[in-house]
Amino acid sequence: MSESKPDKQQLVRRRDEILAELDRVNSDERVELDRDPEEQAIEVEQEDVSISREKSLRQELADIESRLDGGE
Repeated sequence: MSESKPDKQQLVRRRDEILAELDRVNSDERVELDRDPEEQAIEVEQEDVSISREKSLRQELADIESRLDGGE
């Protein structure tokens, strides 16, 4: 079974989803650390996940932007 390429409308919709997700990720990163060291460790791990997620989203966004600009 061959996979069809997304059309422009699908790419634009996904780009909008990514931008909204990046806004959520960035707002989550602006949380102050808890005073409890154990809670801080959990928060730091969550921040690492957020950073990794943001990097992945930005890579996907760059790919979509390139495809929308005709640079497939």
